[in-house]
Amino acid sequence: SDLIGGPHGTPFNDLSQLPAIAALSNVSLRAGSRVDRVSVQLTNGTNLSHGGNGGTEKTLTLASGEYVVSVTISAAQYQNRTRIFFVEYRTNQGRTLSGGTRTGQTVTYTAPTGWQFAGFYGNAGNEVDKLGIIYIKR
Repeated sequence: SDLIGGPHGTPFNDLSQLPAIAALSNVSLRAGSRVDRVSVQLTNGTNLSHGGNGGTEKTLTLASGEYVVSVTISAAQYQNRTRIFFVEYRTNQGRTLSGGTRTGQTVTYTAPTGWQFAGFYGNAGNEVDKLGIIYIKR
């Protein structure tokens, strides 16, 4: 997908850590008023996590046959830097996990037919600064 957010933090990309055939066992995030960390865990046990340890952690464990079909992300300014303020994962079964605060700069990335969300790329430090979505075939 495209990226949303600002240029601060350290760049990361989950693509190189995703196996050819990957599935998620859970998705999680840490958030207060902004998103501090985003994470996914693959069924093979690999954990891909980006950001800091602030906020409250929330996790959504995916059921058999369940996968993430869309991710909604909001960005805004905080201390003269653009940060990620909100993330919401939505599954094919209509379940959601969200944290942070929605802003006027919000986008929803929806996986194309036959694809699913598998990870992120972007920038992060103590908080998440910029995010884009990585899709893989189902």
